[in-house]
Amino acid sequence: MGKATYGAGTIFKRGRIWYLSYYVDGQQVVRSSRSANVQDAKRLRDQILGKKSRGELGDSVTVNVTCGELLDDLLEHAKANIKASTEKIWRFVVEASIRPFFGHRKAANLTTALLKEYRRQRVAEGKSDSTCNRELSMLRTAFNLGRKCTPPKVNTIPYFPMVAETNVRQGFLTDEEYARLRDALPEYLRPLFVTAYFTGVRLGELLSIEWRQVDWEQGFITLESERTKSGHARVVPILEGDMETWLRWSQKNADGCERVFHRDGIPFKEFRRSWQKACEAAEVPALKFHDLRRTAVRNMRRAGVAQVVRMRISGHRTDSMERRYNIVDIDDIKSAKALMQKKPDKGGSDE
Repeated sequence: MGKATYGAGTIFKRGRIWYLSYYVDGQQVVRSSRSANVQDAKRLRDQILGKKSRGELGDSVTVNVTCGELLDDLLEHAKANIKASTEKIWRFVVEASIRPFFGHRKAANLTTALLKEYRRQRVAEGKSDSTCNRELSMLRTAFNLGRKCTPPKVNTIPYFPMVAETNVRQGFLTDEEYARLRDALPEYLRPLFVTAYFTGVRLGELLSIEWRQVDWEQGFITLESERTKSGHARVVPILEGDMETWLRWSQKNADGCERVFHRDGIPFKEFRRSWQKACEAAEVPALKFHDLRRTAVRNMRRAGVAQVVRMRISGHRTDSMERRYNIVDIDDIKSAKALMQKKPDKGGSDE
């Protein structure tokens, strides 16, 4: 049996194959190089010793790492890499839900069974499948960041059980419901409502708009990159009719307020009670403000606005997200029925 030594690793030969012997956490490890060439064995040995010197072998680093430490790293990563508004949401979710359940647990001991138990507990508290998926995804991101550390804080990542989300909302407003709700809302909410209804811009983006971004001459509102969810600037049209009428009403009553959407010259953020009261009066009690976004996309599609333009106006960045709002309702079916019942021309087929 041939034998050669080098530093902390030993190379020896069994038959034609070279083997390596080294120690990790006080335990001897014997590993085959799967090669009859001693140089291959030496290269493998050097790689292993390099990992050992960086602390990437064994459990000495990872055994005591807690999920709480990984969550701390996640929040630090979020602070430096995502928008402040999103980072604030991540921090709230971590501290309110994820850390109380996982924070004290050793990361190396986390199992899929524990992850399933977390989901069962959250569902029992009334949370949706989509909420559980988002929370578990944040924890999974924390584990992935831990594995990328040098030395790694995580050696293995457990399987994270995700379920199909069946709670996607399907709400939108008909033209008749729009008119009823517009008239039921207090005047100060009507400019915000009609703008969301016609453009599909997100609520947070709307509330940040200032009058300097409104170009009456060109008929556009510019959304600045630092105030959009995607981080990209875009332009939305000011439509004649209700949208222009109520935006001008808002400007007339701004009383020096820089924000487009305000109440008696004071920017507002919370209007849940007034919204719910108006929705009940308009006989659309289950309507959410976000439903105006999918309504706008549907209406633009019906009006023949190209998908790429719809996405620019509403702020969707992917086709898949925009397609989720292409809701088919009874009017779409009636239109399809009328087209299908038309007799084809005798001149030939479309193929």
